[in-house]
Amino acid sequence: METKLPCRSWLFEVKAALEALVQRHGKMSGGYDPDDQPVAIFDWDDTAIFNDVGMGVFYFQINELQFNFELEEFWDLIPPKYGREIYRSNYEQIQNLPINEAKNHPAYRRYRKFFTQACHDLWQSEGTAHFALLQVQLMVGFSPAEIVLIAKRAIDLEMSIPCRIVSIQESETDPDPVKAKHGIRVYQEIRDLINLMQLHGFDVWIVTGTCKYIVQPFAEKYGVPSDRVIGAEMIIQNGKFTDQPMKPMPYEDGKPDAIRRYIGKKPVFVAGNSPGDMAMMKYCDDTALLIDCGDPYLQQKSVELGWLVHPQFEVAT
Repeated sequence: METKLPCRSWLFEVKAALEALVQRHGKMSGGYDPDDQPVAIFDWDDTAIFNDVGMGVFYFQINELQFNFELEEFWDLIPPKYGREIYRSNYEQIQNLPINEAKNHPAYRRYRKFFTQACHDLWQSEGTAHFALLQVQLMVGFSPAEIVLIAKRAIDLEMSIPCRIVSIQESETDPDPVKAKHGIRVYQEIRDLINLMQLHGFDVWIVTGTCKYIVQPFAEKYGVPSDRVIGAEMIIQNGKFTDQPMKPMPYEDGKPDAIRRYIGKKPVFVAGNSPGDMAMMKYCDDTALLIDCGDPYLQQKSVELGWLVHPQFEVAT
């Protein structure tokens, strides 16, 4: 049975520590119990993949007019102070046009820019936890199956386009465009690690603050079954998302709460990259891996808490 990770771009000491973890807890260890598999947990965005699939889907929904704009509950989710009426009035100018025709209308450019800007401003002002919840709430009125279809289209697009910053302009001469980060790639190193852990009898889970129905079809490409994805969800009524979240919301302290509720035992391994993962990483019984995206606070905590640290992996742009 294979016990080594492909070298790829792993730091030697991190690779060796992960291989030792697999041997310590996996099928080749003396204490392995197939009825009590060791649990390994991965965050998703910027941990298992490059970039943020939740944002990729969100931008896709903005660009392709894929929200339930006819619902007042949708508009009520965005506070007026973030310019809601500006992009709503521009949307209403194009709402009855075919999508290809709408995209050529000046009102579409204004709608797209000001809606994107409003969400960035809200994210900056209210914080990541609030914005992560809002992204899922704005799916109000969709069924889970509809969200999965939107997610698949968005993921296919994001996987096919260059990884770059896109300028969203009101006009060709707009001096103040909004910037959006596009392009998603699989971290093959993490895919290898998941495969090795599964081979050795680990129970591998994804725990993410992104909508569960967005991550599930992507995780399946990794070989992680959909029933091993814990993500943000809304309460469903009559087959459709409401704007009311199911608790616990798997972000920050809600991640350990979700692990206790849905998995029922502490993990021996957790990988994450952001402050939203820190509580989950502290909850780990053995080895935590920080994918270092440059946060000085997390870099400091990783030293204090003895986490493994690896820089972001290289991807094809």
